[in-house]
Amino acid sequence: MISLRIELSNLAATQQLGTIIAHHLRAGDRLLLIGEIGSGKTTLARAIGSALHADPPLTSPTFLLVSEHQGAIPIWHADAYRLPPGSDPLAAGLIDERHAAGITIIEWPEQVRWPLQGEGSSLLEVELTPGAHDDARGVTLRIGDAERAKSLHTAALAAGIEVADGS
Repeated sequence: MISLRIELSNLAATQQLGTIIAHHLRAGDRLLLIGEIGSGKTTLARAIGSALHADPPLTSPTFLLVSEHQGAIPIWHADAYRLPPGSDPLAAGLIDERHAAGITIIEWPEQVRWPLQGEGSSLLEVELTPGAHDDARGVTLRIGDAERAKSLHTAALAAGIEVADGS
């Protein structure tokens, strides 16, 4: 996987990154959001949903497990936080065959095991870490598709977001 390292200085930058990521997603993608509580996973998911005109708007699915949204492309927003470590995402209902028609955003993916990891070009990992102050975030994007990684890198730079190649 190709890694890109990004420093976001405020909430607006996090939302801007969400918009950029949204425009690089395609049917069948799984977007894995990794990070501690309060690291910005749901904020980023909301920004992605907003850019894709999600209806209803994305909110934290912690108590629902999976929420379904219509928009420019169907979106399934899942939260595996309450699942026991090593859970099967198929048995838990996080993913199913319908998801090939849209994108699946999964918060806390480290709680589940295969088939989420190692899916190559349809898998994007976003790891968020707290920054120097409340609204700052460090982001590591891991992308299996070199062309998409290059396109994301270019779009982020064009938007004024500083990107370091971490591959």
